[in-house]
Amino acid sequence: MRTVVSNSAVTHLWAHNAQRHARSGNGNLYFQDAVVYSYGSHFPIARHVTGKDGQPGILFTTEKNNVTTSHHISLVRRAIPPDVPVFNVLYMHFGFTEEEDKYQHTRNLARYASEVIEHVDKCARARLATSKEYYHQQAVDLRSEALCYATFFGLQDPDIEPIPNIDSAELERLRAKQAKAAAKKAEATRKENEEKRQHALSLAETWLQGGAHHYLLRIIPTMLRIKDHEIETSMGAKFPIIHAKRGLTLVKAVMAREEEWCPNGQKCRLGYYHIDRIEANGTVHAGCHVVAWEQIERIAQEIEDYEPRIKCRQCQMLSINGVACHETGCPNSNKTWSVEENNWAETEQEVGHETEA
Repeated sequence: MRTVVSNSAVTHLWAHNAQRHARSGNGNLYFQDAVVYSYGSHFPIARHVTGKDGQPGILFTTEKNNVTTSHHISLVRRAIPPDVPVFNVLYMHFGFTEEEDKYQHTRNLARYASEVIEHVDKCARARLATSKEYYHQQAVDLRSEALCYATFFGLQDPDIEPIPNIDSAELERLRAKQAKAAAKKAEATRKENEEKRQHALSLAETWLQGGAHHYLLRIIPTMLRIKDHEIETSMGAKFPIIHAKRGLTLVKAVMAREEEWCPNGQKCRLGYYHIDRIEANGTVHAGCHVVAWEQIERIAQEIEDYEPRIKCRQCQMLSINGVACHETGCPNSNKTWSVEENNWAETEQEVGHETEA
């Protein structure tokens, strides 16, 4: 029998009465006999109990605590078999004396009654149809659970009056009022979003011309621009131009095949990022970015103007990863590509050698 197990195993061993005790590795969640605890005996989460006819049941705490304890509570609740009745109560100290058990039952039934009254009162004061229906249903469920509790333990039924139905006319009035308020709010939200979108569109042209980034640019379709020899998106991401050229080649190939592309073990990187998917129409998906073909096509022309493609008129040169590979004997072999002149230029070292000669 293992007594040190995972949190999930602790709850399942307890829920099915598989053994007398077990605990998690750090000891924060454990059970001893009928009770499962969180962080110590001061906080019992649930207890196995037996009804007047010997039937099994569970008392489950309604007390709340910190986040970790709430996680333990969720684990325990999920582990309980669906055919076992569960009573959600505040007082769980049973099994000491008959008088103590009777006292705890009295307190729990009184708690049920007070919570029913509280929810009925909230239902009466609710100004939203959804809230009114929720509190009414909570009151009905709590009254039903209280009666089941009394029957399970062979106690006298608590003095809780039946819950009156909600006034249908009042409910319809509230629904209509709520629908009107929701429509008004939706219209105000639509207008606000449209104003933001128009503002973002007015900022877009400024941004494309080199202006500062603005958070509103995120609400319009992603744009691209060239800045400091990099491609920058309107969402703030940046990647090298050489990567953009590589990605452009892939996008054009996908559009030519008219088939969607997804990485299948091979990634197309864009700086620190990579392409997740390319639609057949050229739309690129990369993380939170969705870039339409129109933007890609526009930036491709700007790249050509900003950083023209290296080419050689003297041979059938190839450019491999940005490195020029001329044919043997090409007069441009020892020259350097000049972006400013869009042509091959002699280096200062070569010019110095010619002068000395």
